[in-house]
Amino acid sequence: MEITVNIKEQSKIATFLNLIKKIDYVKIVSVKEESQELPTEHKDLLDKRLQRIENGETTFKSWDLIKEKYEDKAV
Repeated sequence: MEITVNIKEQSKIATFLNLIKKIDYVKIVSVKEESQELPTEHKDLLDKRLQRIENGETTFKSWDLIKEKYEDKAV
């Protein structure tokens, strides 16, 4: 059985996917973003990143975690 889920807040997608991945009987079949504003080059990079996550080569990082890394650095 497949279920389609629409996540309204973009900032919550990674958290949701991380929670779903922890359930052993659930498999993420695909992740699609509905934004047409995204340049093709950026979309390609995101698709490659999602593929690396699916292959277990990397993990999702929350925006808050990334933001903390750079907050203390002067721009």
